[in-house]
Amino acid sequence: MPYYQHRNPVKNSIHVIKKIDYLVGPLLLKFSSLLSSSRHAGSVPNSLKKILVIRPGGIGDAVLLIPSLKILREIKPSMEVDILCEPRNMGVFLGSPFVSGLYNYRSLTDLVRLSMNDYQIVFDTEQSHFLSAVVVSKFRHSLKVGFATNGREEIYDIAVPYRQDQYEMDSFFDLFKEVINGWPTEPGWNPPYFFVSPEQKERVAREVQEIDRPLVCVFPGASIKERHWPTKNWATVIRRLWDEGFMSAVLGGANESALSQEVVKAARCPVLNLCSKLTLGETTALFNHARLLISTDSGILHLGVLCDIPTVSLFGPGIAQKWGPRGEKHIVLNKGLECSPCTLFGETPPCPRGALCMKQITVDEVVTAVGRLLG
Repeated sequence: MPYYQHRNPVKNSIHVIKKIDYLVGPLLLKFSSLLSSSRHAGSVPNSLKKILVIRPGGIGDAVLLIPSLKILREIKPSMEVDILCEPRNMGVFLGSPFVSGLYNYRSLTDLVRLSMNDYQIVFDTEQSHFLSAVVVSKFRHSLKVGFATNGREEIYDIAVPYRQDQYEMDSFFDLFKEVINGWPTEPGWNPPYFFVSPEQKERVAREVQEIDRPLVCVFPGASIKERHWPTKNWATVIRRLWDEGFMSAVLGGANESALSQEVVKAARCPVLNLCSKLTLGETTALFNHARLLISTDSGILHLGVLCDIPTVSLFGPGIAQKWGPRGEKHIVLNKGLECSPCTLFGETPPCPRGALCMKQITVDEVVTAVGRLLG
């Protein structure tokens, strides 16, 4: 079975929400814009005490937002920074010292409660979908800041330009830079961004205590089938790493359980299968034990990057300029076919070529990249 496909309630609900956003989002946005007669003057308050940051979507976007939240905390240590996010990316913010409060983007109770709050600024970090802008419009007395895309700028008091060829972490940086006094002139790199609890360290230590080889983490999953790499290729990479003296740890959530079992079975060598066994926090703890991460274009990839371990990433339909890790510690494999990248604002059209951009990435290329990073 060359590619793993799955359907699950969480993924299906995401599909439904995107469909609603596409069908009725523009109308709701226009209606909200007409009703938003009470607009903020557009000036930034001199003394910031409380702001709200809206971050719907998946794990990757949430992870790449963390560096900006850390800068916020450093500039304004006493300021409350609340996050309105989805259940699927909430684990990124849980326990973060940069976050004051967490609220559920899909909870009507939370939405109503927050709209009645006294936030001085509301940042909408969503890049394209309409519903988040509709939510922002309800904060009538707050300064509203967001990206100028798809007509969403009608809602915001300050609309910031958005580029498809800019690293996503830098796009979030620019969004806050437009408003926050004292913001750095250039993005910086200032880990750590995640802090592991003693319980998480202990839990992961038990999982790896009998491993007597250097550990390489492998994430073979993907949110859509067009980003999957053939199962046999993953298995071959893991087997060749074993022959070179490395132990592979396969990562993933419940959605990747069947895929991970297929990969482990096909590898025909010892593998540490941690799929569905670790929380996001425990995964960050695992990266402290690992030498490197091999991954598709995914949230786990960005988590590894911010945990400051080397990565080899496989890109096809996704925009490598926008999502590919930067720096000497990271190698992005991308065949650069004339039809790729084809993803725009998180939407990937059905591929008439059977994900050729992913299939043309070879096992040798992955193993060679690993060798370059690990020496």
